[in-house]
Amino acid sequence: MNRILSLLLQAVRVPGFRTPLKLLSLLTHFFSKACLCLCVSFASQAQSLDSQLRLKESRIFLLGEIHDNPNGHSLRLDLVKQLIAQREKPVLAMEQFDLESQQTLDLALSSCTEVDCVLAKAARKGWEWRFYKPLVQLALDKKITLLAANLSNADVRKVMTEGFSSVYSASVIAEYQLSQLPTKLLSAQRKAIQKGHCDMLPAQAIDPMVQGQIARDIGMARVINGLKDQAVILVAGNGHVRKDAGVFQWLSPENQAQTQVHGYVEQAEKSDADWFDHVHVMPSIDREDPCEVFVKKPARK
Repeated sequence: MNRILSLLLQAVRVPGFRTPLKLLSLLTHFFSKACLCLCVSFASQAQSLDSQLRLKESRIFLLGEIHDNPNGHSLRLDLVKQLIAQREKPVLAMEQFDLESQQTLDLALSSCTEVDCVLAKAARKGWEWRFYKPLVQLALDKKITLLAANLSNADVRKVMTEGFSSVYSASVIAEYQLSQLPTKLLSAQRKAIQKGHCDMLPAQAIDPMVQGQIARDIGMARVINGLKDQAVILVAGNGHVRKDAGVFQWLSPENQAQTQVHGYVEQAEKSDADWFDHVHVMPSIDREDPCEVFVKKPARK
């Protein structure tokens, strides 16, 4: 992560590096990792709202994470097991698998008996798969439908450079009103992107990254909206599941009414009610300050 961000900073400082397309192309190389910074930022915005989860009153569960915190993965796994025990084979959708890999994932799940076999066939690089093995193992053991939910990096790159129409059809753009994005949602996403990058991103990079984030959220929402009368569990980063700007915003009104959003965070603060229905505060881990890579080093003579 540090190497990728350092590469971005070097590019921003290089004289003559002014072509927006080149800048955006470079940004997309680390865009798939950006949610880690965003989720670390989001982790400081949580507070327990309700000790009564009332799981049986909902059909859709958006379960967040801070990608690098094993404590959160363990807590969330316990909740997933509880949901599986209460329902008749719910669908498990995961950000960690790209939408275009669904056929490969289905084949792996039908032919493999062990999780390492599934991941060898269907996993994408860039994720710490030791955190997600238990979820895939549950899908194998319980014969649960496992759905890929994420837009690929290649498609996100297209959205960032060419717009939503490079990935989504005219009918999808009309259905989700992507030509008239809500001002409040855009503002929340811009703030999150900028804060998640320590307020050091060049101005021209923010809106393309916002479009990429929204494109991912819509991809996940479409997976959920396409399922009728089934219990659905989505596993994704806190930045994707937050209610004010994430996947929840793109669910149908009927699905929103049946949805619970769970954030897994390291510190409790005030804006919980805007972001999550339920907040799970977990022990933090030691990590490098992600903002240190943005501190400009003294120029060499």
